[in-house]
Amino acid sequence: MKVLHGYPYYRSPTGDAEQISLRLIDILRRHGYDVEGFCLTLNPPGPHLTFRELDRRWRRGDRELLSMYEKLEARLEGCDVLLNGAGINLHPDFVARLGVFTVFQCFDDPESSEVLSKPVAAAYDLCLVGNVAEVETYRSWGVRHAEWAPLGLLPGTYDPGLREIDILEGHRDVDVLMLIDRLSPPRRARMEKMAAAFPDGHFYGRGWPRGYLPPGEDLAMLRRAKIGPNFHNSTGPINLRLFQLPANGVMQICDNKRHLGVVYELDKEVVGFETVEECIELCRYYLAHDRQRREIAAAGWRRVMRDYNEVAAFAWRMRIIESQMRRREVRPVETAIAVRQRERTRWPRLRHQMLAPFRLLAGAAFTIARKTLGPIYRRIRRQDVACE
Repeated sequence: MKVLHGYPYYRSPTGDAEQISLRLIDILRRHGYDVEGFCLTLNPPGPHLTFRELDRRWRRGDRELLSMYEKLEARLEGCDVLLNGAGINLHPDFVARLGVFTVFQCFDDPESSEVLSKPVAAAYDLCLVGNVAEVETYRSWGVRHAEWAPLGLLPGTYDPGLREIDILEGHRDVDVLMLIDRLSPPRRARMEKMAAAFPDGHFYGRGWPRGYLPPGEDLAMLRRAKIGPNFHNSTGPINLRLFQLPANGVMQICDNKRHLGVVYELDKEVVGFETVEECIELCRYYLAHDRQRREIAAAGWRRVMRDYNEVAAFAWRMRIIESQMRRREVRPVETAIAVRQRERTRWPRLRHQMLAPFRLLAGAAFTIARKTLGPIYRRIRRQDVACE
């Protein structure tokens, strides 16, 4: 079975997102999978389109978008499966007409559901949901086939030379480590409590006094850490830390305890919590009970290296895909989808091009007005306040 893996290419302080995807594909090919890569980002590296912008571009026949779609259609010749690895930039009207088995994959729910996954998911033959807590949400959108598929490990996120004896007997001098954004509004209050509880904790990322951990130093720091608290913005678990922490021998204490037991065995491979107060108490307990900490860390390492390594996680996806492909409804195969969409949208595209200079002028005028009138307005406001 031949799979075309569509991947994103965005700017990241932790590494080259495209190279991570290409390294993953290379690993899979060396293990016998017939997988090729295709970048779904427009003008890479860059952000993905929200559905609102994607829909606008599709309806007006945006040249850049349709050019990418033409290249994608050509690359799909001879393929059996299109896996949209990050769920980005493919309009549902385009996806619904493809002749291959289409798979949507997303690791940004529920925070990005409204602008990314919800408007497009039902167009795919299968949805692989990275957030174990959100599978039923997909089904409530009308998605007929939705299954949980864990993110798993990514190349370069762990030390392959780590051994179990290193975890059970090795020296670690960092009590508590978090590589996490402190200022994210959904979890900011929890981060403040963690900072107060562990003033000597090694916390890195936006908003922390230590700042960002320099590129390339994360694995060395993880090898030094005893405990890694893992927080999500909302539901989960879903993030990369869920797999990276145990893969580097760190004992993981993770939120969203209700669903955490689907991923790991609670209190043997991971410890779960629901409140930050529980997390603080658990961190203190396992720092005082080092043998228990080491045994849980080692068990978590064994589990992630067996069930959630790069190849195992992809094999998980392929088992689901192969099962669902047998049930797929037969539909007409269309070709030259992008070409026909360009022909249909000739007039909307021309109108957009004719109005483009006026939009630029309007934007420039607004910027000038804001810079000119803003200081005047603020000065008047200060005078009014002084007179009160």
